[in-house]
Amino acid sequence: MAQHRFHFTTTPPDRVTIEIGGALGDLIAEELTTRTVDTLANQAGTRLVLIDIRGLTDFTVMARVGLGTCQKLLRRRQIRTAWLVSTPRQHGLATLVAHNAADDGAGVFQTLAQAEAWFASSEGRLEGIMARAKRLT
Repeated sequence: MAQHRFHFTTTPPDRVTIEIGGALGDLIAEELTTRTVDTLANQAGTRLVLIDIRGLTDFTVMARVGLGTCQKLLRRRQIRTAWLVSTPRQHGLATLVAHNAADDGAGVFQTLAQAEAWFASSEGRLEGIMARAKRLT
């Protein structure tokens, strides 16, 4: 499996962007969690995290677990999270991670504009799903 890559960008006062690309292997959990903790410690006022996985090409089950560990960390810190995806497989991964972390403050989006609207709203992930379902019925 090819090497993964992370890129963390902080945007004061309250935002961190994490770009994840390549193929994520089994050792991602510790590395990603450590880098996330370090980044959040250096920017204590973080309220918003954008996780951009559009460059993700492959991942293992343990990599998914590692992403879940990070999402749970963000949930415990009450940080609103937007996952940015471009493929159905990425969408499924991000949705599963957010759901398994029981994080209503995490959402999955296909465009940056959708993610920005999510950050600007106070609606939770499950509230948004229910509202969209009501509009369709």
